[in-house]
Amino acid sequence: MPTVQVGDLKDDDFLLDVREDDEWRAGHAEGALHIPISDFVARYGELTEAAPQDGRVHVICRSGGRSAQVTMYLVQQGI
Repeated sequence: MPTVQVGDLKDDDFLLDVREDDEWRAGHAEGALHIPISDFVARYGELTEAAPQDGRVHVICRSGGRSAQVTMYLVQQGI
């Protein structure tokens, strides 16, 4: 899975933040959708409603492990 640096993101890129609530409260990217990985499967519909149908979803966490797990799930779902 490709890694994208913050400087490579465009203003209209869709961000999904899968960090936990305390991490989100400590700081987050403006406009990101926050669904903690612990709630992700139950709240998956929120992503499908919010994400652009033909766009890319960039998944972020603190160090890359959780975002990689969610990205693999999304690829399996066709996103």
